[in-house]
Amino acid sequence: MDTATQDIAAVQRLIDLHFEIWNDTNPRNWAAKFEQAYTPNFFVADYAGTATGYVSVGQLLQRVQGEHAGFSFTPDQIAWNHGIGRVTWGYGPKDNPNLIRGEDIFTIKDGRLASAYVFIDKK
Repeated sequence: MDTATQDIAAVQRLIDLHFEIWNDTNPRNWAAKFEQAYTPNFFVADYAGTATGYVSVGQLLQRVQGEHAGFSFTPDQIAWNHGIGRVTWGYGPKDNPNLIRGEDIFTIKDGRLASAYVFIDKK
């Protein structure tokens, strides 16, 4: 995919799959989805550090889910600008889905997500 002229619908499908993965609490489901959504060296940077590659990202995902049992992400639509995507989201339990607010900044390479930089809104 040419990231300068990216098809926004294809990008949105990747973002939807990304958040489907992050809301899935069964690690056995992740492997096939990781290959669909992420480059092999997918990189995530959040407040606690970085993760690169499927194994490391899976460990990060388990940490996030373990720290916030019962929470799920409710993402907004992606905003896309010349190869960089931004998605704002809420994260929380069903009765308070926006308990935590933040945004992810994404890049794409070879038709899959290559990186995600996570920003948490401070209250």
